[in-house]
Amino acid sequence: MTGNHPHAKSQVVGDVSKYKLEQNALLNQRVGKFVAKKETPLDFIYFFLKDRDVHNYLANQSSGSANQANISKSTILGLKLNFPDLPEQKAIAEVLSSLDDKIDLLYRQNETLETMAETLFQQWFIEEAEEDWKEESLSEVANFLNGLACQKYPPKNPVEKLPVLKIRELKNGITESSDWASTDIGEEYIVENGDVIFSWSASLLVKLWDGETSILNQHLFKVTSERFPKWFIYLWCKYHLERFQAIARAHATTMGHIKRKDLDEALVKYPVERIDEIGESFEPIISKIIENNKQKKSLEELRDNLLPKLMCREARVG
Repeated sequence: MTGNHPHAKSQVVGDVSKYKLEQNALLNQRVGKFVAKKETPLDFIYFFLKDRDVHNYLANQSSGSANQANISKSTILGLKLNFPDLPEQKAIAEVLSSLDDKIDLLYRQNETLETMAETLFQQWFIEEAEEDWKEESLSEVANFLNGLACQKYPPKNPVEKLPVLKIRELKNGITESSDWASTDIGEEYIVENGDVIFSWSASLLVKLWDGETSILNQHLFKVTSERFPKWFIYLWCKYHLERFQAIARAHATTMGHIKRKDLDEALVKYPVERIDEIGESFEPIISKIIENNKQKKSLEELRDNLLPKLMCREARVG
């Protein structure tokens, strides 16, 4: 019952996730499998181990170096369990699993929508591009705002602060280990759900931000445009991403990255008079992805807030 869920975040010691296999596989070392005994629902065991207090306890019991931290089997087996009766276990598992299923459905819908948008883009803007289309550089059609060195802007008080969006958070989301910075910064550095974010260093990635409001850190671009819609700049950035990644890999002696001149050399072609017409096909797709991301975030927050309350019986099912 451990491993990577299709859209699980990176695993850390003490973490647990569902693993839906399409075929049989072998467990590697430092990975354990939970098997429920008697009638205990396996989903209940999963959510019990996902409870924040249980997870933190296990993580704090780890030993070894940061890169090889581990938890002993005896520590896990030594957990003191105070489970509700079987009917309530099943009810809790059903409620939380239902939320997980809805989150997973939204994730899979977005995968399909992303593929649809990229396929249409490839066909219309690359394969069927015409010679008389206008040609500009990526840096001409969009603004690439580099983030702040957020360590220079520590929170001044417990209220006026936001989490810092770094490359790690762009990939894995905001977590308890994320840094925080003061909101006493330029408004342009605030990142909202649905903004186009491009990591130009280390792990190059283009993403419609799907997390909470945060502050843009250095090594990330917030991509906007006064002239073109979001779908246009997002899909052109994604189109050039593979080339940018190749450029970054070529910097073998330093941390892989791209430079401003690489944005200047990335060409964009488009039919000036037809952008609005073409946008009628792309706009609903990108808007639906953003809408799904916001709904997914709300469901994740509901699940994460509900889980500890159900486990400590502060809230009851039914």
